[in-house]
Amino acid sequence: MINNRETKSLLAKLMASEDINVEYRENATTAAFDTEGRTLIMPVLKDMTENATDLFLGHEVGHALYTPGSALEEILSKGRVFKGVVNIVEDVRIEKMIQAKFPGLKRSFYDGYGDLMDRGFFDINGKDLSELNFVDRINIHFKIGTRAG
Repeated sequence: MINNRETKSLLAKLMASEDINVEYRENATTAAFDTEGRTLIMPVLKDMTENATDLFLGHEVGHALYTPGSALEEILSKGRVFKGVVNIVEDVRIEKMIQAKFPGLKRSFYDGYGDLMDRGFFDINGKDLSELNFVDRINIHFKIGTRAG
């Protein structure tokens, strides 16, 4: 019988419409997509929910489909702050696009971000969100919305 990781990896490849590499890494703190090497990196987190797994996979497939690799090089050359802002805006853009392409992901994204928030993934529990910097507030707004408080 095929295990869950193999099933999810196959699903990610099908959604991306290409034979991307999918790697599960114990040392990864979050999911990532290498646009040059076409590798989707999945973290191995303790007690990660099915919705969080689907969220991570869907998000990174969004990068595989919609993030132009050549544009990233130009962004990186402009500095760390610029990269942070563009990364958050790009995340919002690709998440809207992947959910439009695969509407069934909408619930996984909503529930997955809720699960991650509940387990402290965003490190906002007990914090006054108005004290976060503007870029972090934008990120929280688009990923968690009013559930963040």
